[in-house]
Formats: sequence, C-alpha cells, structure tokens
Amino acid sequence: MESLGEIFHHGLIVDDLAAAMARVGAAAGTEWTAVRKFDPLPVWTPDEGRGEIRLTVAYSCEGPLRIELVESVPGTPYDRLRAFGRSHLGVWVESVGAAVETLLAQGWHVLVAGAGPRHGYGSMAYLGREGSPVIELVGTELRGFMAEWWATRP
Repeated sequence: MESLGEIFHHGLIVDDLAAAMARVGAAAGTEWTAVRKFDPLPVWTPDEGRGEIRLTVAYSCEGPLRIELVESVPGTPYDRLRAFGRSHLGVWVESVGAAVETLLAQGWHVLVAGAGPRHGYGSMAYLGREGSPVIELVGTELRGFMAEWWATRP
C-alpha cells in the first residue's frame, strides 16, 4: 500500500450532526462544508454481501487534513465501524482493490466497502484490525468530487 502520507481526513461518527458541527467547530475554530446526505449509499460487507447505508456528512472547510463528521442511521452495515470506535483515517490510494489486498495480507479485515472483491472493492473501503485505527481507503478518482464538495458552504 502507498504510504499513509496521503491521509486527508480524520472522520468521526456522531449521533447528531448539527450538534457535533457546533461543538467541534467551536473547539477547532473551523467552518463546515454543505451537508450531504447519502440515502442510500450502496455498500458491500464480507458477512452480508450487498447492502445500503444512510449517512449525513460534512467536512471542515480547512485542510489539508480535514475533519469529517458522519451521522449514520443505526441498523446499517456502517454499524460495523462503531465496533472499532467512532473514528477513522481517510487515505487517498491509486487503487482501492490493490491497497485492500495488501492490508488483508497484513491481518486487516474489510468492514465495509463500496463493492465486493470481484469489483475491486469500489472507490472506498473501510478496514479494521485489533489495536489499530480504522482506515478508509478512498480512490483518487474521487478527488474532483471531494474538491467540489469542500468548496461548498451551507
């Protein structure tokens, strides 16, 4: 896998996005992007195969390391991340599939991905390993989409 030098966000799972934006924004002195809903977002998990998650998300406007706040609807595959904690590191990678395979060989486990292994895990995949933070691998093909989002304001 590429170096973790491509970390671009620290994500936090929150119960109330608006409250977290106010609380974290005040503490960090940050402003937020426009809020986006992914309702639903198709995903894949090793246990259940294809499924859907429902997320409401905002990013800090400031970078290069951004704060991502994620409110998820309980009872979806995104709950698998909560088993490892409420935070993750988002990392750009050229190939999500290749990076996943490298981490699997090192003892990591896929928690949630954009697609299954036959489709290279899609454009994002969350992996966990005991004693390590959750890593979200994000394909560089999403850089343009993310840059446009980061430029939005409420």
